[in-house]
Amino acid sequence: MHVLQWIAVKNPQPFDIEELDSCKQEAHDFVKSKFEEMYSESEGLGGWSDWYIVGGGRWNDNPDSQYKEDDHSMVISYGAEPDKFIQTINNAIESRKAEFKGYRENFEKQDLDLSATLDKYDGLTNYSFDLYELSKMIDMLQGKWDFNSYFYDLNNWSTNPQWVLDTLSDSWYIVPVDFHF
Repeated sequence: MHVLQWIAVKNPQPFDIEELDSCKQEAHDFVKSKFEEMYSESEGLGGWSDWYIVGGGRWNDNPDSQYKEDDHSMVISYGAEPDKFIQTINNAIESRKAEFKGYRENFEKQDLDLSATLDKYDGLTNYSFDLYELSKMIDMLQGKWDFNSYFYDLNNWSTNPQWVLDTLSDSWYIVPVDFHF
């Protein structure tokens, strides 16, 4: 399966509208190089994704650029497009809330006696999916980065977009990444 996530990065260089294209390329390249480092580790991105395409992949607006690693056309600069930047982050938040709601509804349908389930723990691994929805909700509440995050702040190493929203400046960019999991 695939998911589009927006990766926030802050460019240390001052924003210059005349250099917007090269700034977007820098943001794209920074994300790409960080992910190459992260994927070279044994667990990659915490083990949740096995490959990715920086630049949007299958979601790239330009059919000629889909699945091409070096396309930065979908990178969004807060300095150039503040409304689009904030709307994209808000869309990620809404997607996250919808996933959470779905997990909660499915968990509640089970009518599971959580205390009884926990009381049955005998020290051995239980491969039941009874607690899957609960575990995903806990992951989301705790900010674990996985396919349900839709957003990741690479400067603060966080799935919480509040850090970006609280420090908005022309130096922020969000880079689309197509993750496979």
